[in-house]
Amino acid sequence: MFELKLEKNWYDALYQRSSVRSYTGAPDKEQLDRLGVLCRKLSWQGITVRMFKGPGLRGSNVKGTDVYAVIVAKKGTPMELEGYMGEALVLEATAMALGTCWLGAGYYPDVISRNVNLQSDEAVHCVIAIGKAVFPAFAPKRAPLEKVCGMSEAQLAELGAWQKDAVLAARLAPSAMNMQPWKLEANTSGVSILERSVLYKKYAPLDRGICMLHAAVGAYHAGREAVFKKTDGGYLMRA
Repeated sequence: MFELKLEKNWYDALYQRSSVRSYTGAPDKEQLDRLGVLCRKLSWQGITVRMFKGPGLRGSNVKGTDVYAVIVAKKGTPMELEGYMGEALVLEATAMALGTCWLGAGYYPDVISRNVNLQSDEAVHCVIAIGKAVFPAFAPKRAPLEKVCGMSEAQLAELGAWQKDAVLAARLAPSAMNMQPWKLEANTSGVSILERSVLYKKYAPLDRGICMLHAAVGAYHAGREAVFKKTDGGYLMRA
């Protein structure tokens, strides 16, 4: 599980991605075709990713685009996997100079359900708006590194290049209400993405999946392939 061919250009996208709610228009046909190819690659392990152009997004939440991706999950699929696969699409779109925004409530559920022909053993928890951003992308501020993992960048570097890059990349992951519902622990054997108690828990597992993808991209940048193992309280990533 969490098996996915990562792309080198996703690393730079980590530092450029920001949530975009205002767009000048939808992606062009070439961009849509490219994203459609990736959606098919992301659709496995209980996840289906589909792109749509048309009604579905709430205009009060997103303006200027009618393109969005829907993450459909089979019953029993870890919610972390939804975030993992969905964020891969986000990073690819960012690398294409497009803007994106994860939406947990900024869409019409009945329209989405009809579009994907949602089955009784499937669920949709979020969609991703995609379009040409009004403003250039920028990396939003995140919590200090010491607060995220209890270590400085120098201490991480002593563990190894891949642990350092993984933690720095994970720190940039977006989350609902920017609550970052995870705790990072790094040592010589790996990097752990663990649960952290937050007030708003609905999307916490999905957010941790997004964080896991960021960590994997960071490790990949350092020349390592990430493998995740479920542990008490979260996931351990070895590379």
